[in-house]
Amino acid sequence: MKKYLCSLGSNIEPQHHFSQARAALEVLSGDITFSRNIPTSPVDINTDNAFLNALFIIETPMTAGELKREFNRIEEALGRDRSDPERSLKDRTIDIDILGSVEESPKVPDYLTSLLPDLGLAS
Repeated sequence: MKKYLCSLGSNIEPQHHFSQARAALEVLSGDITFSRNIPTSPVDINTDNAFLNALFIIETPMTAGELKREFNRIEEALGRDRSDPERSLKDRTIDIDILGSVEESPKVPDYLTSLLPDLGLAS
């Protein structure tokens, strides 16, 4: 089993999409821990919609590639158009990313480092 540190973000109906994403993620693993949710300003995207972000740790037997495919499936089920080549520049219903294996101390974006103590990780 591997533990991955991951991020969750939304700026389209974020409370609604966070709830749905969390439920779908909990189906993937019985061992998942979420940080609190925080509002953040958009980064590298031209929008007036603020983001809601969180971190989570998921323990799974899946490889990072397998897990990312599951994350993509959840994103698409919640309305994200993954086929759009400019999707990273647009508002999104949900964005789920793997930051890395917990044991490798992955790099966390500065705007999310305040959430690390929520997961028992040093900031």
